[in-house]
Amino acid sequence: MTRHTPIALALLVALVGMAAAAQPLDTADAVLERMDENTNGLEDLDAFLTIETYEDGTVKLTQRLRLSLLQPDRMLQEYLAPDYLAGNLTLTVGDDMWIYIAAADTWYEKDLSDLSSAEQPWLAFRRFLRDVDDELGDYAFDLVGIEESAYHLVGVPTIDDATYGRIELWVDPDSFVPVRRLLYDVDGNLLVELRISDIEQVAESTYLARTMETYDEAGVLQSVIHYDELIVNDGLDPALFERDPQAREGEDV
Repeated sequence: MTRHTPIALALLVALVGMAAAAQPLDTADAVLERMDENTNGLEDLDAFLTIETYEDGTVKLTQRLRLSLLQPDRMLQEYLAPDYLAGNLTLTVGDDMWIYIAAADTWYEKDLSDLSSAEQPWLAFRRFLRDVDDELGDYAFDLVGIEESAYHLVGVPTIDDATYGRIELWVDPDSFVPVRRLLYDVDGNLLVELRISDIEQVAESTYLARTMETYDEAGVLQSVIHYDELIVNDGLDPALFERDPQAREGEDV
């Protein structure tokens, strides 16, 4: 189970969901199960993303990257823009993560096995992988009702060192993609809000949100992630997740 920065964790459940059941669900566990079941339909994912970071209402930084996932535990991120990041890679296989710095032609390795759920990197994307734990297990959720045509869930921590004091989710009843997410600290102060839109079906009974916006505690836009291109279950070549044997090895990070 992992912890993350507020924005990163906010993204954890934003991307996929399941087709709705015939009858409304009456427990939080049933809603969460529908959300999780959809990952079983994903064998691989290959996408190009644009990430915009905002400051004072304007775009401060635009990044473009390729994201590739292969079950049960492989993830590759390749930075395409801006130029000073282009060619950098992050490769994760199981509990091993390697970071490639193109300018130095060097791989740096990090062992993830001893990290807590809050410390795991890139869990927002890696949670789709079957061998990666979902940190929402650190919380007990209640279904408090159906609001704005969405299931409203409230989660409180079940462990002492949980990342947040409370998590609220609004889950679309047709796609089972969360359309809104609020994260609070232990004193009940809002930390970050995630809003999800442009939900579409990408495979049989599988839905994905193409656009995700994060806002700070004052409701100011902080970032936008958009899936520009997306392919699922197209048979990604496992060789894509292998490191260049000619690259230099740096110190562990």
